[in-house]
Amino acid sequence: MRLFFLTLVFSIFLFSCDKNSHETKIESVQTEPVKLEEKAIKESTASQDEYKLGLDYFELETPYATDNEAQVVVYEFFGYTCPHCFHFEPFLDKWMAGKPDYAVLKRVPLNFQPAWAIFQQAFLTAETMGIVDQTHKQLFKALHEEHKKFRTIDELATWYGSEADIEKETFLSTAESFILDSAQRKADNMGFKMQITGTPSLVVNGKYKVSNKIRDKDETIKVLKYLVKKEALSMGLVSK
Repeated sequence: MRLFFLTLVFSIFLFSCDKNSHETKIESVQTEPVKLEEKAIKESTASQDEYKLGLDYFELETPYATDNEAQVVVYEFFGYTCPHCFHFEPFLDKWMAGKPDYAVLKRVPLNFQPAWAIFQQAFLTAETMGIVDQTHKQLFKALHEEHKKFRTIDELATWYGSEADIEKETFLSTAESFILDSAQRKADNMGFKMQITGTPSLVVNGKYKVSNKIRDKDETIKVLKYLVKKEALSMGLVSK
């Protein structure tokens, strides 16, 4: 009984989809440090002038080159079957609606689990065909609200065909092309180089990764805005 009580005291739930499991991630840590950490996060995110390196965001040891000197590139690493990515979408949409022109979003689908591969392939195919705007939110909804099941790229091609009014065969030929294979390898390589271990994850300009430990997603967006402005100033895109 005592062991059971101690287990409850020394355990917390951390929510994200990681590369080892696409279910809720559970880690055991001591209660007191967690309380102190959460208090520190709350205090540090009280004002955008107080966001702290190593707490609210982290600097990558080796920056990833964005090859875009005219804009601050925000990378969102996600997986369609990740429920946390689905629930984060409205917050990212809100940022997108008011983002400055000097910032641009780049979505990067990852392949953490075998079942994720066809969804990574599908997104990159849709991106290549220019139909992401017509299908991105709809696929999230199909999976997490309508509970549809897709086990093969052929099944997804049928769905994309009806959703975007395109030929299924055209989607499949693109999905199985050499260009798509290269795109998938590049996406996985980007996740590796930017040290992504869970989704959703945000990386600003290949330099700064927003902490996944911030529970309030509105605060996550505020940290994102802070880092985007920080990089814009560094690049000379804005003066203040």
